[in-house]
This record gives sequence, C-alpha cells and structure tokens, in this order.
Amino acid sequence: SLRLANRRIFDRSLRTMADFGMGTTIVAAIFTPNSDRISVGHVGDSRCYRIRAGEIVQMTRDHSLVSDARHMAPWMTAEEIRQLPPNVITRALGIREDVLVDLATETTEVGDVYLLCSDGLSGMMTDEQILETVTNTPDLDEACKTLIDRANYFGGTDNITATLARVEE
Repeated sequence: SLRLANRRIFDRSLRTMADFGMGTTIVAAIFTPNSDRISVGHVGDSRCYRIRAGEIVQMTRDHSLVSDARHMAPWMTAEEIRQLPPNVITRALGIREDVLVDLATETTEVGDVYLLCSDGLSGMMTDEQILETVTNTPDLDEACKTLIDRANYFGGTDNITATLARVEE
C-alpha cells in the first residue's frame, strides 16, 4: 500500500507544475488480529516508537542525511554530523517512480504503547520528553493532545502529527 501511494503521488506530481516535486514521509503500522505482533512500514523521517516497561525505543531509522551519515559513516565525529544540513530527507513518497519501504515486524506485549509521529513532533521533543508525557498521561487521546501542545510550545516549526495505540488483553 505504501508503494501504491508512492506511485499515485509520483504520477500526480507529473500532471501540473503546481504539483511538480511534491512528496511526503509516512509511517504506518498494522497489528495482527489478536495484537500479538505489529508490522511497521516507513519512508522518510516519520517515526514509530515503542514504549515498554518505562523505556522508549525508536523502531524506525530516519531516511535523512544526518541519520544516513551516522549509519553509513560511523567514523564521522559528532561535530562533523552537526555541520550537516538538518531536515534533508534522502527518501520520501512521490519523489521517484518506485520507493524502497523499510518494514519491521515484532512481537508485542500487553501494555506496549506505540507512537507514530511526524518529524514535527520528534524534532521538537526529546525521546525522554515523549516517554514522560505518554507514561504520565494514561488516556491516549489526552496524551496525543499533550504531545502536540508541547511540540508547539517548544517551537512547532513543522506540521505535527501523532497517534498512539496500546496493546491490551
């Protein structure tokens, strides 16, 4: 479905100059019918996090210049990486005719909370701030609202999208 979305965005971008070059990032997740496994697909720098037993783990790896440098050039120093231009996406939907989608599947545990979000959230809040907000706000709708409000408070320089899902009995 993500490759189909890519193709439709790409085709539309070729129709008019107003749409030329448009693209987007995406993160999507699907649970098995009994919620014992989750599969996550993503392109770009939209992320999926798992919160389990008081810890937060980023399940996706950003498709960005900075992330790619960290991954493919481990010899680069932190200072060299800081000098790279931020927010340069190396993969997105709609930019090319075909797209490579990263997929990951894992076993879930009761109580796991999954956060899918755009870089407008993850770029404004640290993982620790996200963890604190979600663990201290039991209602997931309220936690989403709080995450978005906090990201806006910290600068809100990009669109901010967030959704949460909890694995229950």
